[in-house]
Amino acid sequence: EDDVEDIEVLADSKRLRLNCLERQRNKDLRSSFLTLRDHVPELVKNEKAAKILIWNKATDYIHSLQGLIRQRGDSQPLWALPGQKDPVRE
Repeated sequence: EDDVEDIEVLADSKRLRLNCLERQRNKDLRSSFLTLRDHVPELVKNEKAAKILIWNKATDYIHSLQGLIRQRGDSQPLWALPGQKDPVRE
């Protein structure tokens, strides 16, 4: 009988630990999405943007940046993109 109780306590303890880890993972994921949102010009002021919207707009933004890089060719550094600063001169 004591062995059964010990096993139940261990199972409950493991469940609590896993729940805590899952909450932390969700918190970290949410924080990462908010950081991503803050780097997409179209979403900076949209505090209620859904994760899928953040994902889609970030993807669109990356594709537009890739297009700008292709247009400029290899002769200009990446910081020469609109809105970017020269990291050497900062």
